Amino acid sequence: MPIAIEAVDLAAATLRSRRPVSVTSKGDRDMASDLDHHIERQVRDHLAEKAPAVGFLGEEHGRSGSQESYWVLDPIDGTANFIKGIPLCAVSLALIEDGNPVLGIVDAPLLGTRYTAIRGAGSHEGTRRLKASDTSDLRSAIVAIGDYSVGPDSSAKNAVRLAITQLLAERAQRVRMLGTVG
Repeated sequence: MPIAIEAVDLAAATLRSRRPVSVTSKGDRDMASDLDHHIERQVRDHLAEKAPAVGFLGEEHGRSGSQESYWVLDPIDGTANFIKGIPLCAVSLALIEDGNPVLGIVDAPLLGTRYTAIRGAGSHEGTRRLKASDTSDLRSAIVAIGDYSVGPDSSAKNAVRLAITQLLAERAQRVRMLGTVG
């Protein structure tokens, strides 16, 4: 965890201190900024130095190194939000060993919030231990859903998501789509 925290600290500081200069399309309504690429290289290099036996999988540049043990990084989870000046974005880093998540960090640097999880030790927001909601009635629940699909076959995928959203909107207290896990 200390190596992961160092890496996320570097990424979060960069995200807080810089704005994107350029944005490139990754396909239908999906994008990456120069800052996504910069942060991914920064974190990849840091982790390669601190944990050279561990592989790496980044959203922007793909996989390198070990297939058994590797870091997974989304350098700016919520790039669309970040580009538009919406502070709901995060740096997301996980460690996978033998196909299973071992630890994860989601840092929302523009909100000053960090979530961590370690297999067998629970999850935390800062030092506060998190627990699943004890809300058992959907009418009292605020439900978060992921973004709608973009790219090939997005219409078919979104038909299902729209149907689920409609059902939730009729039954849940509120439905939210934040554009990031942060």
